[in-house]
Amino acid sequence: MTVIEKKYQTALNDLIAYLKNSKFLTDKYVEDALRKIPRHEFVPESELDNAYYNEPLQIMKNQTISQPGVVTRMTEWLDVKDGQKILEIGTGSGWQSAILSYLVGKGDVYSVERHPELVKFAQENLKKLKIDNVHVILCDGSLGYPQASPYDRIIITAACTEIPLPLLEQLRENGLIIAPVGDSSQSLVLLQKTSKGMLEIKRQSKYVFVPLVGKFTEK
Repeated sequence: MTVIEKKYQTALNDLIAYLKNSKFLTDKYVEDALRKIPRHEFVPESELDNAYYNEPLQIMKNQTISQPGVVTRMTEWLDVKDGQKILEIGTGSGWQSAILSYLVGKGDVYSVERHPELVKFAQENLKKLKIDNVHVILCDGSLGYPQASPYDRIIITAACTEIPLPLLEQLRENGLIIAPVGDSSQSLVLLQKTSKGMLEIKRQSKYVFVPLVGKFTEK
């Protein structure tokens, strides 16, 4: 083990201990994913020293890699199972995609990103780790990706004033969708699609995400 790897391992252990103590990490499988998918492989070189801080980091195009505590919270709420098909809106650097890829096992993750530079960055990061069940697609996230629908789970990693209708339509019955909903500050909302419509399962306030931009948003 090199000195650099040891440094990252210590920082990762400290981060996981913090997330557990603050109850942002309670699931063993999500912890396994956090340990197997190194965050420092998904940040720009300028942010390497900050890779295991519990804070969002700038990547490019005014976008961020989400705060680890938010990623673990959203991932745990999403309750991913082996073999599922997942749609992610907002690939960013690919770290959340990679964590979902680990948890979904033989399943697939379709991740939509509107910035070509980020699509390339995420694809390169995923390739480094030999992750082949994540499909990064350049398109408008508010439209989703109907070609591979329906999905068992949908995760929106950008703020929306309301969840775009196409995404709700692409969710399988009994499937779960999670999104930060609101204006300047958002609430994390988990919904389940039932035969009678969308059912709210959980809600938690005081989150801040970059805005979702697209045809079915106000931006």
